Amino acid sequence: MVGFALLVLGAIAVIAFAAVPWYTVDARTRFSGTAVTGGVAQVLGVAVLAGSLLMITLRTTGRRVVAAVVAIIGVLAVIFLPWQQPDSDEVFAELRKHSLADSYQLRFTGGSIGYLVSWLAVLAGCVVVGRYAHRWPQRASRFERNAGPTTTAGLPAGPDGEPDTGAIWKAIDAGEDPTDPRRG
Repeated sequence: MVGFALLVLGAIAVIAFAAVPWYTVDARTRFSGTAVTGGVAQVLGVAVLAGSLLMITLRTTGRRVVAAVVAIIGVLAVIFLPWQQPDSDEVFAELRKHSLADSYQLRFTGGSIGYLVSWLAVLAGCVVVGRYAHRWPQRASRFERNAGPTTTAGLPAGPDGEPDTGAIWKAIDAGEDPTDPRRG
């Protein structure tokens, strides 16, 4: 479950660091990771959360496959997203809202470093899930369908071998448990 915790906490941190400023021009002009990447930075964090929840319902192989997909997304996000900068037209458009400056200096704020570290936590979670997915609790087998014949142990059988519903209802009306093997 450590892998699951790393995935969830890393995904929450990815979403949070995508919303903080990655670059500033002045006190009023800031560019968050969401603005710089066109929303992709946050959407990938939501995808990791969805993958984490999906891992709860899957068995070992499914968890490992989802962890591999999330890891691929994480590697691509680490390679491409934190290094993006807003283009000059976008900076001037934001700057013109409150200034007449003809030039600007784009300053790095460190939000993208937090974003990068968050993805490293997600990648560590993927490695842990891939390694220890077999130790996670399995979902209850009672919800699975059996392809084989159903058992009718203890139920009165009719002439066709199926449970005799009439006898079952009579036993219930008489206050007896039709599934009790001691009932004769």
